[in-house]
Amino acid sequence: MESALHLFAEHGYARTTIRAIAEDAQVDPALVHHFFDNKEGVFDAAVNSPLSVSSVFDELPPDMADAGTAEAAWLARAYLSFWESEETRYGMTAIYRAGLADSATSERLRARVEESTKNWAANSGYRDHPDAETRAALASGHLVGLALMRYVLKVHPLAEMDFEEFLAWVVPALELRLSTELEPRSALKD
Repeated sequence: MESALHLFAEHGYARTTIRAIAEDAQVDPALVHHFFDNKEGVFDAAVNSPLSVSSVFDELPPDMADAGTAEAAWLARAYLSFWESEETRYGMTAIYRAGLADSATSERLRARVEESTKNWAANSGYRDHPDAETRAALASGHLVGLALMRYVLKVHPLAEMDFEEFLAWVVPALELRLSTELEPRSALKD
């Protein structure tokens, strides 16, 4: 799995082969086929692995379920820590690059993100609000977009910020995204 994630991150999904994964892992390609069937199977395993960001959204700690703003702080720190960690950043980059590369991998990533977002909404402090899934999806998109800007594209000044400073900017915006006191507005007209 580590070899696959490394190659997906470095070369993208299309240019990574079973043979290359096996060579990098120093195993016979037949072994990769045995456990994963094909490259899509390897990618599915990566998306659903403990290295996957989606595992963050599957379940909130019990003390967060009614915590309001503490929930936003926990979610931002938990999710962005996957990107911050040298151990999991490659996996995150690989999953997102491959997941955005073509329709087959995009569908797998989309399904996993939707499932995780639904789980998060069902366990969140705003789970009884009629727009819980929408709020969770908007918050997820907010975090993913910021992570891609900071860790993949390395957009200035986000990429240069200390992690705690970055969180200090991210959490208030995420709290706003999750607030049940704000409702959607009609598009502003000129």
